[in-house]
Amino acid sequence: YPRHWHEEYQFCLIQAGGGELFYRGIHHDTPATSLFIVHPGEVHANETKIGCSFRSIYADPELIRRSVSSISGRAHGLPFFPDPMIFDEEVINLYLSLHVSPENSGTALERDLVILELLNRLVTRYAQKRPELRPPGKEHGAVRKAREYIAANHDRNISLEDLARLVNLSPFHLNRVFTREIGMPPHAFQTQVRVAAAKKLIQSGLPFASVAATTGFADQGHFIRHFKRLMKITPGEYQKNSKNVQYRIPSAS
Repeated sequence: YPRHWHEEYQFCLIQAGGGELFYRGIHHDTPATSLFIVHPGEVHANETKIGCSFRSIYADPELIRRSVSSISGRAHGLPFFPDPMIFDEEVINLYLSLHVSPENSGTALERDLVILELLNRLVTRYAQKRPELRPPGKEHGAVRKAREYIAANHDRNISLEDLARLVNLSPFHLNRVFTREIGMPPHAFQTQVRVAAAKKLIQSGLPFASVAATTGFADQGHFIRHFKRLMKITPGEYQKNSKNVQYRIPSAS
C-alpha cells in the first residue's frame, strides 16, 4: 500500500504473517498478534508479507471522542497514541472480540461494552494524555431503573447509549455501577433474562426457532449456544427433562 491517509482512525490486527508500517518517519515491524493504530490525517504506508492476514477497523473520530469523554466523565479531545504498535494481549483480545461480534450475532449492548472497554484500556495505558477515571458510585436508583428496563424489554436489541440516556449516566459509568451492584454487565444480564423467558416458552411447547425470535436472540443457533452455556444442557434436553419432571409430579388428592 503506497503512502496514503485516512479521515478515520485505523486499527489493524495482524493475525498471521506480518509486514511493515511506515508511520511518522519510522519503520515499524508488524508481526503476527500485533495491533497498530494510525491517526486521522497521518500519512503512512504498509507492506505485507505473503500469507499475511489481518482485521481492520476504520473508526469515525467523533465516535472515538464521544467514547473517551464517556470514559473520563468529562469532555475530551481526540486521544493520541505516540507508539502506534500495541502488543497488549488483553487489548488485542478485546479488539478481536469486537471485530468478530457481527459474525457471532452479538447484541448491541455487548458490542457497545466491548468498544468502551477496548478504548478504556487503550487510552488509560497508551494515550499521550491519560484520563482519570471517575470512581464508581452507588447509583442504586439508576441501576434499578436500568435493570427493570432490560427485564421489560429483553427481546429488544437495546444499546448501552439508550440505556444510559434513560438513567442520565454516561454509558461507561452506567456499565461500571451496574456491574458492581448486579454482579454482571448489562449485556450478560439481558442474556440471563432471555434464557429465563425461553425456559417458560420451551415448557409451553413452542418451537425453538419461535422461542429464539420471541426472546430476542438473533437466530436459533445463537439461542441454543447461549442456552447451553448458561444451563449446561441443550434446549432439547431441557424440554425432555421438564416433561419428565412434570409427569412424575402426583396430582393433588
